[in-house]
Amino acid sequence: MKDRSILHLITISGLVGSYLAFRKGSIKDWFLVYLFKGIISSLIDTPIAKNKLVQYPTRYFSRSYDTNIIFDYIVFPMVCVVYSRITNKMKGLSAILSVFFLSIPMTLVEEWLQRKTKLINYSRQWNWLNTLIYLTLTFWSSRVFVTSVRFFDKKRNKQSESNSSQNPNQNISG
Repeated sequence: MKDRSILHLITISGLVGSYLAFRKGSIKDWFLVYLFKGIISSLIDTPIAKNKLVQYPTRYFSRSYDTNIIFDYIVFPMVCVVYSRITNKMKGLSAILSVFFLSIPMTLVEEWLQRKTKLINYSRQWNWLNTLIYLTLTFWSSRVFVTSVRFFDKKRNKQSESNSSQNPNQNISG
């Protein structure tokens, strides 16, 4: 299979997966995770690509972007939404360790793509372990982010309910 064909297949899979990932559950939470992950990917992957630690010889919009925008803005955020959905009700160690059910296969796929295609090239300073660490830490950061948003949202709602129960006749809009 040609590299461009693999890239097209990854793109289609990412788009279909994104649609499926958003079908049920808290759309607000999943959308926040998706956007957060896209931003984190940009902030981390752009310097990695600029410093040529990882290069993407075959990619869309190669004149405009040094990174693989399909991975950074579609595939990885979508997989992060899947991780958030899977770990939504998990607590403690199970939530922490479950990340490896996604980060290890993703690392293996990236390593295979690096060896067999021109979709990705590692410099001598980068290897599969760097990828595994990068993926794992960003999954965890998205988990912390969505958990924090939920916490502050609940706290805000409780405070709002408490204020409205103390002053039932008060006009909230003014």
